[in-house]
Amino acid sequence: MKRASLWLAIAGTVAFLIAVGLTVIDIALRSVSTLTIHGLTDIVTLCTMIGAMLAIPYGFASDQHVSIDVFTIRMPPRWQKVLRIFAAMLGLVFLAGACWFAVQQMLTAYTYGDRSQSIGIPMVWYWLPLIAGIGLAALVNLWLAIREFTSMGRA
Repeated sequence: MKRASLWLAIAGTVAFLIAVGLTVIDIALRSVSTLTIHGLTDIVTLCTMIGAMLAIPYGFASDQHVSIDVFTIRMPPRWQKVLRIFAAMLGLVFLAGACWFAVQQMLTAYTYGDRSQSIGIPMVWYWLPLIAGIGLAALVNLWLAIREFTSMGRA
């Protein structure tokens, strides 16, 4: 799970690099001519959505998300495992709920035929990375909870 989420995060990083590259090219074009990249804002927004959302599962899988361990670090290892399981289950519930609501919003945008302002990218394409990212992050949390639970006997 960690390796798969790493590849997603790398794909997200590539999306960020595309956004940066296109922005730099647009600035350079504007500096020397009247040319510009049409729809740059729409494209950069989509790349940013892809980059940010595909990195979320890796943050959970590699235990790099924000946590406050001032109190838990002093607890016995068994209690720390219990709290990690609890945190993973809370993450699973929250992310699954957020994914469900995002799917509802995506379906609404699809029904209305919403498109981006500049070049008319269907808004569904903006929702798909969000749904994929938080849906996969929910699955990562399920994997973390199961992994911690099955290793409790060894702690």
